[in-house]
Amino acid sequence: MTKRIIIFLKSHGLFLLLIVLSIGLAYKDFPQTFFQQDEWLGFGNNIYYQSRGLTGFIESFFPGDPIQHFNPLAIAYSWLTFFVFGINFTPYAWLSILLHIVNSLLLYYFVSSWFKNKKIAFIAALFFGVNSIPSQAVTWVANTNSYEIPTALTILSLIFFHKFLKEEKHQKVNIMISFLMILVSFLFHENTIFIFIFYPVILLLFTKSERKKLFPIFSYAIAIFILLFVLIRIPLFFFGFSNPVPPAVNIDRPPIVVYPYRIISLSMKAFAASLFPQKALIQISGEVVKLAYPQFIATDNAPNPYITQSIVFDLVSYLLTIIIVCIAVLFIKFVHDKNIRKAILCSLIFVPLSVIPYAFVLGKAGYASIFEPKFLYIPSIGVSLFLAVVVYELIVLSKTSKIKTTFLLLFLGLYMLFHTFQTRAKIDELQKMGSQIKTFISTIHSSYPHLPQNIVFFTRSDTTYYGMPDNEKLLPTEVGFGKILMIRYQDKEKFPSCFYENNYLLYLLAQGYKECDGRGFGYFRDYDKLVAAIKTNNISTLDVISYSWNGDTEEFTDITKQIRNKINAEMLSQYDTK
Repeated sequence: MTKRIIIFLKSHGLFLLLIVLSIGLAYKDFPQTFFQQDEWLGFGNNIYYQSRGLTGFIESFFPGDPIQHFNPLAIAYSWLTFFVFGINFTPYAWLSILLHIVNSLLLYYFVSSWFKNKKIAFIAALFFGVNSIPSQAVTWVANTNSYEIPTALTILSLIFFHKFLKEEKHQKVNIMISFLMILVSFLFHENTIFIFIFYPVILLLFTKSERKKLFPIFSYAIAIFILLFVLIRIPLFFFGFSNPVPPAVNIDRPPIVVYPYRIISLSMKAFAASLFPQKALIQISGEVVKLAYPQFIATDNAPNPYITQSIVFDLVSYLLTIIIVCIAVLFIKFVHDKNIRKAILCSLIFVPLSVIPYAFVLGKAGYASIFEPKFLYIPSIGVSLFLAVVVYELIVLSKTSKIKTTFLLLFLGLYMLFHTFQTRAKIDELQKMGSQIKTFISTIHSSYPHLPQNIVFFTRSDTTYYGMPDNEKLLPTEVGFGKILMIRYQDKEKFPSCFYENNYLLYLLAQGYKECDGRGFGYFRDYDKLVAAIKTNNISTLDVISYSWNGDTEEFTDITKQIRNKINAEMLSQYDTK
């Protein structure tokens, strides 16, 4: 095995190095960003469970009800990284980049073993590595255990499934390992369940002569692993295990008749969403609204965003996907290489199937027309393969003309650079936002390293963010700043677990005050609510820490003395009046 690895590295080393360097160029500034929404939720949950001892540790592995996600390995990964890294962002970022590199190299190995062609493998892996569309799966480190690790296991499963189809030796072992990879991926996230449709379809389409021999082995293996997965889930239904922490999002389940439409709709949009950046699709949709639906154009000549990003967005995505599929079918008809035809057909099957699990997203998010970019990370395996074989075949067909070949290579290079710099632009946005949050936290913590027993934070902002109403002035933090402060101070202050129950102060607009187990913690943006809480709970003004934020100058200023004096003056004035 070691000898084979060394031979492979010597033969493919240059391509592998170029892939790693390209990913490094795209993501090199990512460690300079900071945590986003779900990371803070995860930290809060970990702290809550940790404070409950062994009972809390065990409870953390179970879903809120038997039908929800059961991802014990993802929870174990979360615990491990939290214990090792704490809330130090940099190692999380480098680990996410490393996993993305591993996935890209695994894809290179899979494609090269299939085609015995370094160039096709290089194009596929390079595009997967720098593709800006699903880059959220890398830059949102809370997604590492739900997307990057299951993707690695999916590619490993594909490698062994290919061995099962092509190698007579160890067929049973190869198919067992292939399904074992999928079973393990289920324990991180169930987004790979589509494989149980994809593999039988591939087996029926491409193994006519060997089907009688392969199908019994395949059926036996798939039955075993479906049974194993069912046995893992059964105890959740009969023994009443449940997670005491409520979900942070709406999980209302729609009527059953909604799901067939969602499955068809998502499948039809998959290719468009995977090949065209989200902003481009929205822009195209806006132009369609201007052209075809002028009644939905505002006085400033801007198309109605609700129409643009829902009904028209769907129509544009459907149309683009149909065009892509038609071109692919024509390509299959005229290409002579059987492997190229198979690869295109596999991609046409893989990409739509791979988004089906997201048709079961619960709550309002399930009705969104626009894909969460992270949902496209696994589909990008199929898209990368599709792009690689099409581009390679076009290059082969144009070899009689150096001008055409040069043009195609230049176009491919520019396309890769476009995605590289799109990814870097997204990271720049995250870096700006992250640097602001880090400034807020470090400024407060350095000035007030120790907190009183009953602490109340107050922030005043002159700016609205994230489309909030004008009266909702807040900090640009994407999640409740009170929760961020609580987690930052947790290591020294050892806040009781009750502060982490019911997602206290988690939401962006959340504010309030709470006392439990001898401690008090509050956060406010509204001055009147701050004063009311101080009066109701008999809080000393010395327990108030206050800062102001100027969105134009980006100045974060300590106004603690001014606010304390103002509150004292108002309370004294009321006392004198009485």
